[in-house]
Amino acid sequence: MEPGAATQSPGACLRAIVAPSYGGRHQFLGVPLTTRRSVHLPPRFPDALRRPPLIGHGSSSSLVAGAAIARIARRLRARHLLVLDLLGIAVAAYVALALRYDAIPGPELVGPFVPILGLLLAVRTAVNVRFGLYSRGWRFASIPDVVRIVAAVVVGTASSLAFFYGLSVIIGPDLPAGFPRSFWPTEMLLSIAILGGVRFAIRAAYDWAPLSTSGLVTAQRLTLLYGAGQTGVLMARSAERNPAAGIVPVGFLDDDPSLSGKIVAGFRVFGGREHLARVAELTGARTLLITMPRASGAAVRTVVDAALGLGLAVRTVPSLTDLLDGSVDAYRMRRVRVEDLLRRPIVTEHVQGVTEIVGDRVVMITGAAGSIGSELARQVSALGPSRLILVDRAESPLYLLQRELEAREGHGTGSGQIRVHLANITNREAMDHLIADEAPSVIFHAAAYKHVPLMESHPSDAMFVNVSGTLAVLDAAARAGVERFVLVSTDKAVRPSSVMGASKRIAEMLVADTARRTGRPYVSVRFGNVLGSNGSVVPIFQDQLEKGEPLTITDPEMTRFFMTIPEAAWLILDASALGKSGDLFVLDMGEPVRIMDLAHDLVRLAGRDPESQPIEIVGLRPGEKLHEELFYASEHVEPTENPKVLRAAADPPPATVREDVGRMMGLASGYTEELLRRALLDYARGQHHESDAEEMSRPATVGPGSPQPVSATLASIGATAATVALH
Repeated sequence: MEPGAATQSPGACLRAIVAPSYGGRHQFLGVPLTTRRSVHLPPRFPDALRRPPLIGHGSSSSLVAGAAIARIARRLRARHLLVLDLLGIAVAAYVALALRYDAIPGPELVGPFVPILGLLLAVRTAVNVRFGLYSRGWRFASIPDVVRIVAAVVVGTASSLAFFYGLSVIIGPDLPAGFPRSFWPTEMLLSIAILGGVRFAIRAAYDWAPLSTSGLVTAQRLTLLYGAGQTGVLMARSAERNPAAGIVPVGFLDDDPSLSGKIVAGFRVFGGREHLARVAELTGARTLLITMPRASGAAVRTVVDAALGLGLAVRTVPSLTDLLDGSVDAYRMRRVRVEDLLRRPIVTEHVQGVTEIVGDRVVMITGAAGSIGSELARQVSALGPSRLILVDRAESPLYLLQRELEAREGHGTGSGQIRVHLANITNREAMDHLIADEAPSVIFHAAAYKHVPLMESHPSDAMFVNVSGTLAVLDAAARAGVERFVLVSTDKAVRPSSVMGASKRIAEMLVADTARRTGRPYVSVRFGNVLGSNGSVVPIFQDQLEKGEPLTITDPEMTRFFMTIPEAAWLILDASALGKSGDLFVLDMGEPVRIMDLAHDLVRLAGRDPESQPIEIVGLRPGEKLHEELFYASEHVEPTENPKVLRAAADPPPATVREDVGRMMGLASGYTEELLRRALLDYARGQHHESDAEEMSRPATVGPGSPQPVSATLASIGATAATVALH
C-alpha cells in the first residue's frame, strides 16, 4: 500500500470490485466494463439472498434490435392492432383446422370454411371494439387487461356459435353437417393466445426499451425499495421503464416474513428492517425508497430513523391521500416530509351521501386559493360536480388553482365546469349577486383570516372578515335557498385566548343561528393545525433551516394538534354529508404534537444533527396558548358514521346573536381596537357556562387576549359601544 493511503473496510473493497450498476458502466483497473442487471453476491452470504440474473446486456446488434422493437411498439395505433388481430384470427382458425385433421389443410379443405372465417372476423372485430381492445394504452397492460381480453374472445366465440347455428336453422341442416365441433374451443384458445400475446408484447417492448440505453444511467442511484406490495411492484417496474427518474432498484425489504427470499417483480426480497444495514452494504444501495403509502406515521418514522442512521438518502412515494388519482410511477418519488412521520391510517371511502351532495351539483368554495380551500377544490373536482365555483380575492393563487384543475380535467382526474370569481366576502351586495346567479347547492366557506399574532394587532379586520364576512355569505345563501353550508372553523375557537379564535367562535354561532332560522343543514367543522399550510410552523422552520438560521420556538412544552391538508379536506366533505341543521363537528386530530419534537424531525429530515442545530426560545406571542383544545367542557361529544368525525352537541347561540354582532361591528372602526378585542373575547367566552375553577385550570396564555374569569355580559358590550360613541 502506498504511504498515506486510507485503509478500506471489507464492504468498501467489495463494492469497489463488484458494485452493480444495473445498467451502468464501471471501470476495473482502468478497463471499462458493462455490468449485468444482477446482484453478484459473495459466497459468505446465504443462497437465499441471491437474486437470479435478469436479462443481461448483449452485443451492440441486440441493443439496436431492442431499440427498433421499442420504436415499432410506440408507433402502433388502433388500426395497426386491428390488422394484426384480423391476421391472428385467420391464423388461429387455420391452426385449429390443422389440429382437428392432424394435417396441413389444403385448398380443397379450406375452401368450405371461408364463410365461417368471414363470420369469425366480423363478429370478433365487433366484440373487440365493444370491449375496448383498440382504445387502451397497452404499454401498461396488467391482470385486469388479461381478463378483458379473455372475456372479449369468449363472448366472440359464443356470438359466432349463435350466428352459425342460427343460420343453420334458416339455410338448412346441411350447414353444420360435417363441421368439426372441436374447431370452436380450439380456435378460442388460440385467439386468446394471439390477441393477448400481441398486446403484452407491446408492454414487453416498452419494458425492454430502457435496456437499450443503459449507457445513459450512470448518474442514477442504486435504490432499495421498502415495501414489496402493489405500490412497490408498480414503482419497480416504472423505474425500469423510466431511467430518467433516477431510480435503479436493487431489491426489496419487507417486514412480511412470508415474502423473505422470494422474487417480486424480478427483484429479491432480502428480508425486513433488521437486514437493512447488511443489504445496503451488500448491494451498494445509497437510497432507500419507502413504497408504503398506507403505512402509519410511526412505521414510516422507524424506517426513516434506521436509514438515516446508516447514511442512506431516504425517499418515499406520496401518501394514499395524495394518490387519489391512482397514478404511481417513478417520477412521483419525493423526499420524506414531516407529514409522512405524522401520517395516520385513513379512510379511503367517503361516507354515504358525499357523492350525492357534490356529484353533478353546483359547488361553491370561498377562500378557494388557500390551503384548505384549494384542496377541497381538488377533491370536489374528482367527484364530478356539474360546476365548481371558486371564490377568493387572492388573484395569482386563484389563477394557478384554475389552471391546475383544468389540467386535471384534461388528464381525466377531474371534471366539471370551473368558474373563478375575484370577490371579497365582506361585500354583502357582491355575495348576494354571486350566490343568486350561480345558485350553488352547497357552499364550503373556508375564507378567513387565520394568523393569531396578526389578528391581535388588527381586530377590526378579523371582525370584518371572520364574522361580518361569514354573516354576509350566510345571509346570501339563506336568501338564495342554498341547501347546505359548511363553515371551516378552528380549535382556537375553544375557550379562545385570541381575537382570531374568538371571531371564529362567533362565526360558529352565526352558522347555528342561521340553521335554526332556516331548518337547513348548515354546519361548522372544527379542527386543529394542518401541516404545510401557508405561513404555518413547518414552512417557517424549513425556511430557517435553508437559510442556516436558528429555529425559533415559542416554548419547549408547546403542543399543537396536526393533520395533513388532504385528510382534513376529505373529512370536511364527510361532515357535509353527515350534517343536520346546526351541527358542530370536530375532527379527530389524534394526539397533540410537541413543537420541539416537530423541529427535531425537520432537522433530521434535512440531513442534520438535531443536537447541533441552534434553537432559540422566543416565548409565547400575544394571543397564543401553550396547548390547544378541541371541545368545551359543556359540549357533549357523539360518534358518527366516520370514526374521525365527531359531533359536538353545543349550547344553542343566543337569539340575539345577530344584534350582538351588529353592536360589536360598531367598534370595528380601527380606532378602538383594544375595546373591540375585549368585546370579542368576552362575548365568545361568555356563551359557555363553565365554572371559574374550570377556567383557571386551563393552560396559561399571555398577551392582551389572556383569559379572565367569565364575567362579560351583553350589556357590557353595549355599554362599551355607547362609551365609544360618546367619544
